[in-house]
Amino acid sequence: MTSNKRPQCDACGFLQSQCVCAWIPLLTSRLKVLVVQDRKEASHAKNTVTLLRLALPSVECIDSDDVSCLSHLDVNTWRLLFPSQGATPVESVTEDQKSQIEGVILLDATWRKAKKLLLSEPLLHGFKRLSFEQPPVGAYAIRKSPNDQALSTLEACAYCIEQLCAEDMQGLRDFMQQAQAWQWRRQPKQHQHL
Repeated sequence: MTSNKRPQCDACGFLQSQCVCAWIPLLTSRLKVLVVQDRKEASHAKNTVTLLRLALPSVECIDSDDVSCLSHLDVNTWRLLFPSQGATPVESVTEDQKSQIEGVILLDATWRKAKKLLLSEPLLHGFKRLSFEQPPVGAYAIRKSPNDQALSTLEACAYCIEQLCAEDMQGLRDFMQQAQAWQWRRQPKQHQHL
């Protein structure tokens, strides 16, 4: 009996016809990153967290239904990246404050689901929030965005690291664009949200 399952790349986990290994950069950061990911987002073919974790292996990812591990994080040294009233723009964090930030939490879901998660999860309420005042223009064109300033999770992570650690993360963005151009090369242009 033969299997109908299409062969996958052992290294990147994508289908062999969609393998992105040729473009994976090897990046590191002093900043710890924890992604709280909606289960549907995790299985979405267009999510960027898979690419993020290939390029930056130190990124941890947990299911949004199992956020109990957040209780082990120090609310004094971790920040939640989410635009809201009272959030500190990442661009205005002082050098002294930067040195005290150990890690950031990112929510990976649709905007509606991310907001719902934030409102319904008490463990997230204890963390001070960061936001973007002048984010770069996003290059993530294969999914709809609520506005011009919305970034994919990968792009938000890259910008946050650059602002807090002065570490160059352009390689992350380049990887995302190369991988998406390759993986969606056979898709009609109307499937892209430009």
